[in-house]
Amino acid sequence: MKLLHLLCLLPFMAACGSGHSGSEGLLSVNLREEMNHPSMLHLQDEIESVEYIPLETTADPASLLDGVSEYAVTSKFIYVSPVKEQRIVLFDRKGHFIKTLIPFGQGPGEFSNILVGMQADEKNNRLYLFCGNLISVYTLDGEFIHNLNNDYQVVFQRMVDDDRLASVAFPYVPFQSGSYGLGIFTTKGDTVAIKNDFSSPLVPREKAGFTISIAVTYAEQQKSLLFKTGCNDTIFRISGDKITPACVLNLQNSDKEVIRSLDATDFSSLRNKFGEDGDILVSDLFETPQNYYFRCRYNGGNYVASVNKETGKVLTEKCEQPGDVWKLSDANLLFGMLGTRSYGHFPIWGRMEGNDLVQLITSYELGLYKEKADISVPHELKDINEDSNPVFIIYKLRKS
Repeated sequence: MKLLHLLCLLPFMAACGSGHSGSEGLLSVNLREEMNHPSMLHLQDEIESVEYIPLETTADPASLLDGVSEYAVTSKFIYVSPVKEQRIVLFDRKGHFIKTLIPFGQGPGEFSNILVGMQADEKNNRLYLFCGNLISVYTLDGEFIHNLNNDYQVVFQRMVDDDRLASVAFPYVPFQSGSYGLGIFTTKGDTVAIKNDFSSPLVPREKAGFTISIAVTYAEQQKSLLFKTGCNDTIFRISGDKITPACVLNLQNSDKEVIRSLDATDFSSLRNKFGEDGDILVSDLFETPQNYYFRCRYNGGNYVASVNKETGKVLTEKCEQPGDVWKLSDANLLFGMLGTRSYGHFPIWGRMEGNDLVQLITSYELGLYKEKADISVPHELKDINEDSNPVFIIYKLRKS
């Protein structure tokens, strides 16, 4: 299986309900039951401290960012790819601008394909740029090492172990036409494991594949990907050697939602709104040592939910939305502005980088928040104006 295409994926995932473990010990919860009785999550119980890092602007035009399309964070540096410029910009962990680390172009050490993912491996001194039909590998100091050619179709991919790549196949390619669903591959392109048995009697097997109703995140502590497709209630974990169920959400969605999440020959789902008419769309997720966190759309509203990994206890919360959801996705291509207000009453959502929960906020988003009297903006962000670079918020989590 060869990598033929590439897509900039806006993360799609989130949600869960009052839970119990299944007969074989797999965590199974009823999200729908709890979705109808929202309260507040307990993310504050997992946060030990918080750090606000505005990315500085200097007289050097290279320091100016029009937004952030991808990033990676280490203990020393923040690597950023702007929205409209194909380059990697380096800041230190205090937000001080250093330089354009990796330019876009055809010259030595430059990269020339569309960037869809970035991953920093501090332990092995590696920076991976996932772009086009290859992976460009650099040191964390920006020294080019080599390109890895992985010619199978992929929409999301990360290194999860030495010589192991976990990946999610490109949408709208039926599995029987050569796609694979979920896969684990070596850096040489050899197949370790694949899963393409996402099926339903509602969709003929020759049409079955992924549509845009998918969600995936990299779980660095667990060295794996977490994945969900709208046609299946199971969250799958893709590690270095196997693909296994991690949690079942029991969404009880309609046949219509299952069909448009599985029929890879029907492109109308690109135009339709998900999470309407009583169906629950999981749009994003991350996991901490204690909980799974999900973001979802339901009955025209946006919600977040948490599932305790040990007890199965589920909490759901309705998000405060300070603007049209489509405009918000334009403002921040990574996460938008929908999260839990359980810590400081400021909406929190992000992704795990090492042991930290990392949130990215643009000046446009902050401007919308400041206009909402019922949303508390931290005083550390009061001076951010419309000309400011984005801000990283690093939540240090308590050890379980």
